[in-house]
Amino acid sequence: MQHFIIIILLQKFRPFQHPWDVDMLRIMCVLPAVYRVLVCDDASVERKGLAVYLRSAGYEVDEAADGEGAVAALKSQRIDLLLLDLQMPGEDGFHVLNYLHEHRQALPVILLTGLPPDQIQDRMSSLQHRELPPLFMKPVNPEQLLQVVELQLSGNLPTMADEH
Repeated sequence: MQHFIIIILLQKFRPFQHPWDVDMLRIMCVLPAVYRVLVCDDASVERKGLAVYLRSAGYEVDEAADGEGAVAALKSQRIDLLLLDLQMPGEDGFHVLNYLHEHRQALPVILLTGLPPDQIQDRMSSLQHRELPPLFMKPVNPEQLLQVVELQLSGNLPTMADEH
């Protein structure tokens, strides 16, 4: 998927000092806009596989093997969307969700997990904000994931807040 940013300048001018205003549109530049996705998963085969798939779809992809690496990337790079595994050694996905709640609330996130639903429910008590972003159970269908990525980035994915 290719996205473009078009910057348009609207000018008003009076040619030859005539009493009417003329609106003129000028396209100043056209730049390719590429979304940057961070894939955070301790399972290297899954992480690298998703990264290859997303790159083939036209996204820039960074990778992190744990929550600490994800937080470091979020602090130092422009990230447009985060694919986040919940269960990782050390700082897990729940830790990253708490970081996002404090520092990057508007960042679109899609969760990936192999945890059973009851364990996810138990771990949600550690979250400052108890509403979860979209969640995929592993193994992930990359085509379905790509559809949700596109919906998230376009702002067209309905949220629970939209239902109220």
